[in-house]
This record gives sequence, structure tokens and C-alpha cells, in this order.
Amino acid sequence: MTNNVRVAVIGAGMMGKNHIKTYQTVPGVELVGVYDVIKEAALSAAETFHIKAFSSLEEVASNVDAVSVVTTSVTHADVGEFFLNKGIHCLMEKPLATTEIECQRLINAAQKSGAVLLVGHIEQFNPAVEQMSKILNDPSKIRSITTQRMSAASGRITDVDVAMDLMIHDVEVVQSLVKSKVINVEAMSVKTADKPEGKDYISALLQFENGVTANLTASRITQSRVRTLTVTTDENYMDMDFINQSIKVCWQGRSNYVNKENLPEWMNYGLKGTSEDLFIPSAQPLFSEQKHFIDCVCGRTTPRVTGERALEALKVIWEIERKLGFLGSAQSFVKAA
Repeated sequence: MTNNVRVAVIGAGMMGKNHIKTYQTVPGVELVGVYDVIKEAALSAAETFHIKAFSSLEEVASNVDAVSVVTTSVTHADVGEFFLNKGIHCLMEKPLATTEIECQRLINAAQKSGAVLLVGHIEQFNPAVEQMSKILNDPSKIRSITTQRMSAASGRITDVDVAMDLMIHDVEVVQSLVKSKVINVEAMSVKTADKPEGKDYISALLQFENGVTANLTASRITQSRVRTLTVTTDENYMDMDFINQSIKVCWQGRSNYVNKENLPEWMNYGLKGTSEDLFIPSAQPLFSEQKHFIDCVCGRTTPRVTGERALEALKVIWEIERKLGFLGSAQSFVKAA
């Protein structure tokens, strides 16, 4: 494509406005408008960002090459399929959809029309995650991964549990690093007087076919914002902070004495450790994600997070929910795998 890609944002909530604001800085984009089922929300966003408020999805489709779908999760399948069937490229905010059938509808629609379907697992565009992927390009060295994604209560998302809201980010990142099939899932939740259903603090243990284990915790009742991932490998220990976009690498081994026979008794347990803070140029993940989307639309690259890859992360989340009794009649993960 030689001209700017005409883009609209579907959904004028907080995240939709973030998409609108960021698109205005992405090269090669002509941001033409916004649509929301709540007309007043679309009009307000249009006035704020000086773009058009579309009155229907049909009007959007006749004026764009691509869209960001930033609507409630339960609408993703219908909205995304509408545009994909018309050959309009879609950046779909996570989760891809709410059921496996809905996810497959979107995947099939993209395959049939040839339109790009990029799923917005934004942490894949965090420069720290990008660097970690390069460091761990050989997943056979990974032994265990631990993630924490915790914060206090928020009114941003209330219709799904914390696994679907927050933990899904870490599940997708861990799967991309380990590059192996999940063969077992265990999960526990924290029940409190205010949150007796236990849907706001969940811990999960994943076992991969290649022997790697991953321990994931997500919380919406923790009075501090934490976003970390640590990796134990055969050679070192790595501590990554999603928020600070930083990685610290640690090595530890026995002190290197030439004559260990003369080593003082009090030093027999002595260890020598080394750590390095990696230099990682900071970046705005949403900008990087949208730029990648436009590059995909223009044929310069292929989607980093495909519909199929997003569905694999969802299958793990659904199994976690099933183990906790949130999806009592759902099919077993192991049997479905």
C-alpha cells in the first residue's frame, strides 16, 4: 500500500481513547473516526480528538482499511467477524473472544478474507519482553518461571475474573518463552470477606511438556502495583519488571580459590555472585503494537500474536477457571489439548 492506512477505533472507553490518541502519532496512519454503541461516548471522543463519530459499523466499513476493536469482550466475535468478512484488517484487544467457538469464527474469517488479525497482547511489545525473548531464544535452558501481576481494586473491568483480566497477559508471555505444550494446570484462589467468590486473587501452576514449570499469581486486591517475571535457567536467574521495562541477570557460583585445602573454615560456604542490569531502550508498547499492526496491513511483516496463539492462551485461562469452579461444565484442558 502506498497511501496512509485509514483506521477507525471501535469503542470509545478508556482503552479506546488510548488507541485513538496513540494512532495520531503512528506514521502511515490516517485516523478517520470512532464508533461506539453509546452515541454520546463516540461524540465526546470525536470532539476531543477532532475526528469523525460514525453512526454505524456499516458506515465505518465503507470508510476504512483497518480497525482497532476495543469493545467489551462479549462483543469481540460479532464485531470482529463483521469487519474481517469485509476484508478489513483488525487489531483485536485481548481477549480474542469469550469462547473457543467465537475465537475460531474470527480465525476462520481472517483466513477466508485474507485480512490481518492481530490480537492485542500488548506485553509482547514491551521492550523488556522483547529483550527477554532474545535472551531465551533457546527454551531448553529454562527450568522455571514465576510471574506476579497484582494491583488494588479497579473499576476498569468488573465483568471477568482476575485470570481473564490480568493473568492472561502472563500466560501468553510464558507460553511464548517456553515454546512447549501445557500438559497440566493447578489453581487456587484467595477468598476474603469482601470477595468470597475468590475471583480477585488467583495463583496457578502450569506444567509444560518439556518439563518447565510456571507459577503465576494475579491479584486485584493487593495494595501495590506489581508486574514482574523471573526465570531460573541452567546458567542464571533473570528478574524482569514490566513496569520499569528492566531486566537484571544474576549468576552465582563457588568462590574460585586456587588451593581450596587452605580455605578458612568460615569461608567453606562462601559464594561469589555477579549481577548485571541490562540496558533496554524504553518504548511505548501501544505505539509499538499499532505500528506493528500497520506494518502487517502493509505486508511488511506478519502478526506477532495471531488468533491461533491468542486462543492457546485462552485455553489455559479457561482451564484455570474450570479448576476453580468458575467454569464447572467446561471440558477438561488435558482432554481438549
